[in-house]
Amino acid sequence: MRKNKKIKYNGTKVCKVCGRELPIENYIMIYGKNRLHTCKECTKKSKEKSLYESALQQYLSDESMHFKRKYKKIDSSRILRKNESGIDLIARDERFVKLLYYKDTWYSSHGRVVEYRDGKYRVQRGSKDKRTGKRMFTLEKEKYVKPTKIFKYVKHRVSAEELAVETFIVNYDKTNNTRIWHQLNNENDLYYKNLYPVTEKQYDRLTELQKESAFPLSEDLIMQVINAVEYKQDGWNPAHYRRGMCGIGYSGMAVGTEGYYEKSYTKWKDMMQRCHDKEVHKKYKPEYADKCVCEEWQNYANFKRWYDEHHVFGNRIDLDKDILKPGNKEYSPETCVLIEHYINTIFERHASDNIYENEDGKYFVGSNRKKVYETYDEVFEFACNKKKERIEKVAEKNLGRIPKCAYDAMLRYDVEALIKRDVIAA
Repeated sequence: MRKNKKIKYNGTKVCKVCGRELPIENYIMIYGKNRLHTCKECTKKSKEKSLYESALQQYLSDESMHFKRKYKKIDSSRILRKNESGIDLIARDERFVKLLYYKDTWYSSHGRVVEYRDGKYRVQRGSKDKRTGKRMFTLEKEKYVKPTKIFKYVKHRVSAEELAVETFIVNYDKTNNTRIWHQLNNENDLYYKNLYPVTEKQYDRLTELQKESAFPLSEDLIMQVINAVEYKQDGWNPAHYRRGMCGIGYSGMAVGTEGYYEKSYTKWKDMMQRCHDKEVHKKYKPEYADKCVCEEWQNYANFKRWYDEHHVFGNRIDLDKDILKPGNKEYSPETCVLIEHYINTIFERHASDNIYENEDGKYFVGSNRKKVYETYDEVFEFACNKKKERIEKVAEKNLGRIPKCAYDAMLRYDVEALIKRDVIAA
């Protein structure tokens, strides 16, 4: 028998790649009767290798697949003003930003934490972790308790550097960026512009480079290391970072066959298509043509982490972007909440909110023709109060069943934006 010639007996076959003799069902059938000479495992590996090499070439030439150095947009409503807190700033650019899921807590761009307790704002000292040397804080963080379906505050220990990255820095790959690089490798430097979320390999490489230099590493050099193939995490595959969803979205990980059926993936796909699919804008959702998904959530893996942490139970759950910030145009972890659909509908315009004008020049709201108003200002005030009362009633009913940030936003919601100043002839 000649070498490499296939052996075929007793329902088995020898794979021409790995040389193993395997049952015939381990080979893919083609043309309805013949089978490949390569076993399924080797065929799969060959296909994966081909896809990897193709994706790698694209990654090396396509700048859109590379991570950029960017900072998050901070909404002014989240900033704690000095005249309110009474706390002196340690730098001209220091800002205290509200942490959405922590109890009355703000984090500073220079690494300080402020909590509001017993009617006073206080700077928290934190403590240094004996093992890692990191500055740590024990804060009250909101957690959804699945058995009771209620949100409650629990003690949560978190490092200052984690809070800095979460609050100020665009982190493209939260799953694999398990370390944070400090300029000059100085763990005591918590200024957000000197921090970089990185992988273990990237951290080790930056440490080596810093030892060779007495000066801080340049941002360009740090980003070169972050985007270099040789310093990516083990198992990194450029195919997972192809911008295949609407030209900008990517999986960030091996989703797997079952992953496409997860609720988080369905929510992510719908969100991406609403905002970035031009065909959807033309046919179904023209009002979303000026909306977008933040850069962190263009990575499905990042969105899934957030969704799994904040997921709530209900008959139908909506990903809402307008409750925390009315008129918001961006889906992001800072602007979105998960709530039951019926709560979301109270922020829509209903026929019961419409203002009508009778033939005699008097006004009424909805279908209540019996209660009329002499002037437009009177009827507009009534319509706004009516809407506000309904929102507050739903908020109180769901206290503990929705995130505290959503509850607070509902109580302060500007209903005038919902009650349009249009008058309909009765």
